[in-house]
Formats: sequence, structure tokens, C-alpha cells
Amino acid sequence: MITRGGASLRTVNSSKPQLSHSESRQSVAASDDYFSFSDQSSTKSSGSKLTVVQYATPQSHRSREPSPSLPPTQEEEEMTPKAPERGMHDAGIRRSRATSVPFSDTKVSEARSSPDNTDRVPGTQDMPYIRFAIEQLTRDEEVAGVGRQDSTASTDYPVDRFHGEGSLSHTPEPSKEPPTPGPERPLSTQSERSDVIGSLFVAAEQPDDNLYPSLDYVPIVLRPWALAAVILCCLLMITGVAFCNAWSQRYDGLWNYDGVGTSRYFVFQFLPQLLAVLLIIWIFVIQAAVYRTIPFLMMATERQQDSVLQKLSILPRNFLFPDFSHFKNGELLIGISQFIIWLTNFFAIPLMSCLFQTKHYTIGGRGVWRWVSVQPVGWTLVAVYALVTIALLLLMFRYCRSWTGLIWDPVSIADLIPLIQRSNILHDFERSETAHFVTDTVAPRFLRLGYWKTSDKKDVFYGIGEEHAPIRSPSLHGSKNWREKQSDPVTALPDIQEQGGVSNDSFQNNLHSPTVRYRWMTSFLKDSSLIAWTAIVFALFIAFVVVSFVNDAIPRGFVPRLSTLASDDGFSASNFVFSFIPAFIGTFLFLAWQPIDIYFRALQPFLEMSSPEGATADNSLLLSYQSGLPLGVTLSALLARHFKVAWISFMSVASLAIPVLSGGIFIALWYPSESKVRITTCLPAFYALVAFCALYAVSFLVIWPGRKRYLPHDISTLADLFSFLYQSPLLSDKLLREPRTKTDLVTRLIISPPGGREIPRYGFGVYCGRSGKEHLGIDRLHRPGKPDMLITTATMKPRRASLLSTGF
Repeated sequence: MITRGGASLRTVNSSKPQLSHSESRQSVAASDDYFSFSDQSSTKSSGSKLTVVQYATPQSHRSREPSPSLPPTQEEEEMTPKAPERGMHDAGIRRSRATSVPFSDTKVSEARSSPDNTDRVPGTQDMPYIRFAIEQLTRDEEVAGVGRQDSTASTDYPVDRFHGEGSLSHTPEPSKEPPTPGPERPLSTQSERSDVIGSLFVAAEQPDDNLYPSLDYVPIVLRPWALAAVILCCLLMITGVAFCNAWSQRYDGLWNYDGVGTSRYFVFQFLPQLLAVLLIIWIFVIQAAVYRTIPFLMMATERQQDSVLQKLSILPRNFLFPDFSHFKNGELLIGISQFIIWLTNFFAIPLMSCLFQTKHYTIGGRGVWRWVSVQPVGWTLVAVYALVTIALLLLMFRYCRSWTGLIWDPVSIADLIPLIQRSNILHDFERSETAHFVTDTVAPRFLRLGYWKTSDKKDVFYGIGEEHAPIRSPSLHGSKNWREKQSDPVTALPDIQEQGGVSNDSFQNNLHSPTVRYRWMTSFLKDSSLIAWTAIVFALFIAFVVVSFVNDAIPRGFVPRLSTLASDDGFSASNFVFSFIPAFIGTFLFLAWQPIDIYFRALQPFLEMSSPEGATADNSLLLSYQSGLPLGVTLSALLARHFKVAWISFMSVASLAIPVLSGGIFIALWYPSESKVRITTCLPAFYALVAFCALYAVSFLVIWPGRKRYLPHDISTLADLFSFLYQSPLLSDKLLREPRTKTDLVTRLIISPPGGREIPRYGFGVYCGRSGKEHLGIDRLHRPGKPDMLITTATMKPRRASLLSTGF
């Protein structure tokens, strides 16, 4: 055995070349990111570190030429490795410990120049041995401890080279026949998974170290004291309605009627609806918090549901129609509470609007009109708010009895990055960013949210993963050969292979296709739906105004054509109809606006990142409009100059005036001069109602989403959002590595990276992913050593991102 530098060469049989190597520190770290997980000095990670290594030929082997005075022995000739074809000598091999494979450039030149050495020039017949040696070098440490001996290595093993800043190029070696693509091997059993990677995800308990936060974060509005406060309000509402019912029955009404438009009129005709509105707004906030956290709660408590990412919306849907998705996914308590909330949102205001009516009493020998509580309506409201109390108690029970798995409230896109930085499910999202429905492309899996460790390491990390499944993303876990594995035919998909019915060529075309990029918009915001909505709303508004002022129907009153005389329990058919029906229509219009508001809030970060000049983190990744408080979102959007979101958010609250006013403007009164009953209108409230209806109708002209807000697919589920992040270099960016608090995450996103002078900007477009291939999604607009993100603008013209761009 002869030892030169850091490599030991042994005499081997030419038919079975072997090469033993020892540790060499001679490496040049290079990365195309600002940071990677390959920090040698890191104290948090253990095991091997990622290092991109340029090939370096040791000086001892460069001088290895036969001396004229001392010809080489046969042993030395046999030990001399055959040189690869030109270009291979600089092949970089990513390893945890940089190991150089010495191929002598001098020998290559001699072999090519000397006719006596033609048999030593490596050709097709020698390539299997070279590939075998490279394969052993790149895989020997990955299968250590697993016992895998791959004797079926393909003789068409491709060689990957790293150039410059670490970019990957794929150079297949010459072969007589092209490789035959085969289907990706399913990782169905633990033994097969071990054969492929050797390191599995294992659930871990929370370490005692203070650096690991407790996974019990609950949004403020879902904490026991906050829910208890809302429950107290519901109990007060129940008490107040029950008291009015009882008092009205015992003491012949509540208060004398003193006319239309007075302070007493306001108390009995508008105040009940306003109290109901306050509860509805707060319940909306609670509902939004439930939607965005329940998928994580299910994963943290290891509920056996395999489609949590794909089928549970993180955007509220429980408005016009009840949402039964939680029932379908095994969340019985949440499903019951959401259905009760839907009933309350639809019927609380209309019922409150007809709770009090006027009734004629004879007191002291003279007739008096008094305000009374309508008994059937009152006891119905008691039942409704009792159900709301039960719904809130169910939410409290569900969130108090289990871990949420959260460190902080996941209210923005940036909050999802720490959850999947080291996940082993990202491979499921391959090519999903251009899929029309991500649900159909992502495999169902039983997932867990919490702390993890791998079977071959002791370091603990946090995120979403599949237990007892392979890592599958070695670059995020300190493995050595992630990029080689991306082009390994055993573990990667060849270009000609199809996955999910989409070939590589089709996928690449979809990435750059404006048609795919601007394909999707939620159904109720598509052009056809908006045309129908706008036409209906304007038609209803015009009809309402015309009917109201024809023949002075509103100022002079109109005949109810229904029974007006109140029964013993205070019920009057005409008063009920002209209070409940207008309020119900107004509630429908109010609830119909809420999904519009929700989607415009959620789409705003993508709109900002779709600009060719990108957006700062606080205007993109950190935007959390969908979790903001009513009117608070309006103010925040105004300060950020997001005027469309500000207006739509304002109308989501202002539209509440329609059911409140419409439920209290009409009342049946006796007109002695005409000896008949007429429906009288509170004119100040009516004119205010007309103004709000006009504002509502005009707002439909504002909500038309320009093409800039269109996306490749929906963004309502976690799977939809992960499809835009699974290949993003943000996941392997050390600057964003394992933040411990939300403040920590925000700080890392808004500060300039080391070596940069400008605040980082983020974009949504075609970028170079961690695999070295192009993908569509979210990343920094500019990265050293990589081309700028390619933004396909709304004008259908793709363009490279530039800080000097004037936008579109």
C-alpha cells in the first residue's frame, strides 16, 4: 500500500476496482444561498454538515509521474486510477467530510498523447468501474449501519458536476443504449425506506433546554378566559331576553310608546340588533382562529386523519352556507360548534329585529300603546344563545384538553416556513405548484406536528412530518449528497418520466405559461360570477328605491295587507314580516360579502410578490390580514397603501348596517284620520339605509380582481401554500433557520442578509429551487450566484425581476 497525501491506494484487481479514502479537510465551501445548513461551527446541529466541495487534486498526486531513473513498477501501474474523460477532474462531491478522489491530469494527457497507452484511455468499457467507484464514494456513508449493498448499480450512472457558486449540471456519460425509465419505487415498508435513506423520522419529547419552546400556544381569542368572556356575554344576553319576556307578561308591557324616531324607538328597534352584531363580529374572529389552527391541532394530537393538509381550509368558510368539512375529517366538536355559529350568524339579527313590538292596552280607563316583548321570538332567542354558549364551551373543551403543537399563531405565510423547514413530506408536493387542484396530487398521509429527531442523530427539531418515514430531504438534515441524489436515477425522476400525469417538458412549459400562472380565481370572484352578482345587486337596489318612492309609499306609509293586531303573547304578523324579512335579506347581503373580504385579504401577499420589483417582508410574507380584527385590517391596509383591501374590509363591517337598519325602520301604526293601520317608516333610518345599500352596490364595481390577483391554484389549505414553498431556498436558508419566537422570525426576514446592503425583497415567480431546477413559488428576488426570479406579469410578458423595474 502506498499513501500519498490524504488518500490511500491499495493494489486491486483491475476487474474489481476498490478505493479507500481517509478524511481530508481540503474543501472549498460554496453555496448559492446566503446561508445553508452547512455551518461547521454550529452548536445546535449534530452529525454531518452539508458542504459543497470543489474538487481539489492533492499536490502529491499531481507530481506522480514515472521517473526516468526509476521506472514504475507493475504494482504502481495497477494502483494508478484510470483518468476520467475531460471535465470529470473538477467534479465536486457533496460530502459531510470532504474526500478528494485523485485523478491525475498528467496521466490523462500522457494516455491521450502516447500511442502505446491507447488501451489505458478510459472509454465505454471502463466507465462501469469509474461509475461504481463514484457511487461507492457518494453512498457509502449514507447506508452505514443499514447493511445495504447495492449490487445492481446502473452502468449508466450519471455524473453531476458543481460549477462555481455551487450550481448543478447534469452530464450523462456516453452509453450505447439510453437508460430505461422506471417508476418511482414506493416506500411502503420500513425496511425499504431504510434501504433508500437509512435515517427515519422519530417523534421526540420536548427537551428540557429552554431553547425549545413549549408547543401549547393558543391564539388569544381561543384561550379559556377569552372564551369565558364571550360566554358571559351570551349568558347576559339570555338573561336580558328572558327578563324582558317575563316582565312584559307580568306588567303589561315594558314601556309606553312615544312615537317614531325617539330615543325609546331606538332602544327597542335598533339596539337589540346592535348587541347581536357585536357578538357576531367577535364570533367571526373566533371562527377565523379556529380555521387557521385546527389542522395543526389535529396533527399535534395525532388524530388519525390522512388529509389534514389537503381537505381542511385555513380560511373561514362558514358564512352563506354551513361548512361540514370538520365533520368529514373527524372533528365532531368543532363541526357542531361551527354549525351552531352558522345558525346564529344567519338568524340572530332578524330575530332581534322583531323581538319588540307595540301593543294596545287599556290602562286606567284609557287606551295606551306600549312596547312589549314578543314571547315566541324571545324564547327562540334564548335557545339560540344557549346553543352559542354550548358551541363556545365545546371550543374551550377542544382547545384546553390537548396540545396545539404551535409555538405562535400561524397568521402569515412566513409562519409556515419553520413548520416545514426539515419536513420529510415535501417530496409529495413535487410539481404541485402548477396543478389545478393540489388535493389531487398530494398523497394522503398521517402526519404529526411536534418535535422530532432522526434515527441516526440526537438533535431535536420542530416541524410537520410523517413518523417512521425516511428523511427524503437530506439537504435539510445535514446529509451529504442531496444534489447528487436529485439526479440519481434510483431516487429521482428522469426527465422523460411522468409524475401525476405531467411530464417534465409539460411541467417546464407550465412554469413559464402565463395561462397557468394566472389560471385560478375563487368561483365567486370570477368574471361570470361577478357580472351576475353586480347585475342582481344593482337590480335589487333600483327596485328597492323605485318601490319605496312610488306614490310616496315610504313617507305616507302603506297598507300591510296582513293581520296587525297583536296577540296575548305580543305577536303581530305584519310587524314580524316587515321586521324579520328585511333584516334577513340584509343579513344575507352581509354574509355574502364576508368570503370576498377573506379572499382579498389572503391574496394580497401574492399580489405584492407578483410585482417585478418584489416586496419587502412586511408587505408580503408577514401580512396577516386574514387574522386581523375588523376595522383594524382597514387601518393597517390604509397605512400600507393597500386601498382595495382597506375598502373591502371596511365594507365587511359597514354592510352590517343593512340588516340593523332594515330590521327596525318599519312599524305598524293606527292612523285615526284614515281609520286604518299603515306601515310607518322611520325616515332618518330609511335614508341611511338607502345610502348604505348604494354603497354596497357600488362596491361590487371595486371588487373586480385584476389579473394580478390570479394564481395557479387555490390557497385555502395548507397543502396549497406548501406547494409554493416546498422547493424554496428559504427553507434551507440559515438566516431563517429554526426561529424560536415570532419576533425572531420577523427580525430575520426584514434585516439585510450578511454581505447585502439592501433590505431583502421577496417575489412570486419562477426561481431556482433547492434541487437546482426551476420551480414556481416564493423566494428572495435576488440571490448571489443565481439568476433573478422570473416574474410572469399580468400583461402576459415574463420578465426578470429587477429593482429598477417600474412595475406593471
